[in-house]
Amino acid sequence: MKYFICLAAFVLFSCSERVKQAEAIFQHEGCMELQQEAVKLSSVFPHCRLIPLETNDSSLIGGVGNKVVQRDSMFYVASENSVLCFGDDGSFVRRIDRRGEGPEDYVEIADFDVIVSADGRKELWISGVNGIKVYDASSGDYVKSIPVGVYVHQFKYVDANTLLVVGSDDRIFHVCDSTGAIRRSFMEKDLANSVHKYNQFFTWQNKVGYQLGDTQTAIVYDMQTDSCSLQPILPAEDGALTLEASRAYYDKYGYEEQYSRLMEDYTLLSTVRMLDKGAAFVWIAPERNYLLTLLSPSGCRTYPFSRIDNDVCATDGTRFLATLICCESDRKSVLLFQIPAESRSEGGLDEDNFWLLEASLGGGE
Repeated sequence: MKYFICLAAFVLFSCSERVKQAEAIFQHEGCMELQQEAVKLSSVFPHCRLIPLETNDSSLIGGVGNKVVQRDSMFYVASENSVLCFGDDGSFVRRIDRRGEGPEDYVEIADFDVIVSADGRKELWISGVNGIKVYDASSGDYVKSIPVGVYVHQFKYVDANTLLVVGSDDRIFHVCDSTGAIRRSFMEKDLANSVHKYNQFFTWQNKVGYQLGDTQTAIVYDMQTDSCSLQPILPAEDGALTLEASRAYYDKYGYEEQYSRLMEDYTLLSTVRMLDKGAAFVWIAPERNYLLTLLSPSGCRTYPFSRIDNDVCATDGTRFLATLICCESDRKSVLLFQIPAESRSEGGLDEDNFWLLEASLGGGE
């Protein structure tokens, strides 16, 4: 999948407080042990729903690897520098495009999310060079600006008092209040771990994790103590990419060649998604072998994409499962995937919008 490579990222030490190593967030061993038998996709996800996103002159989705968020039965899709809204059945609802140079406009979309305000209104938050701009998600009307003071690559709304921001300055992980004022900062620049992806935040047990690149390490913000620490996402396993390995390859091969070399020798943790009482991970092993891990209280199962028989939708393979990196749902048991038109074997045209596959293990919401 397409990643955003930025010139600002992370080191292991905070400039404002000591960051300590801790036990793994998910205490499950053997997540890289592969299931060798073939399995049907319908048995992995017993509940699936295909959602064709309407294609017309107003709703055509531009760009590649578009971020999608599902909020309260609506789908919001980044389309170059606008956000398209689709109903639960995929019907086109509206386009929000406020690009411009005025005080109520944004220059570009680095990240976006849909937040429910204190009065119950859905707000579209868009970040970029001028901090965060907030619009009414139903009308596109300007609501307010949150001038963080840095280029906001990514952000996570925690609650009415806390906003997490990944910026571009020397100290790039910030804990802000609702006005954008920074109350503490963590992590200095580290070009060796500078991959920004569509979704790197995940929330569990009153904590918010931010995955560092494709490593098995996250910055963890504790809502109760308003503090930050560095934690492994999973117990250490041979072959999984670490911060140290990434830095060593950067020092040896340089910024331009680092990642191509890492993908030859290490397994990268591409995606972390929370599920009801569990989690889902997508890995990229050497030679572009993709793996899907589903974690539950009873253990974990890891399926090579090549061993999954797609009996759910007519496509030319299962590589679309890697699009989990682009999609996020507010439904506890749901994972979202994008099915590009060119991979559909039933009449898909290149200029058609992608479809969404809503998949669930069952249970939850």
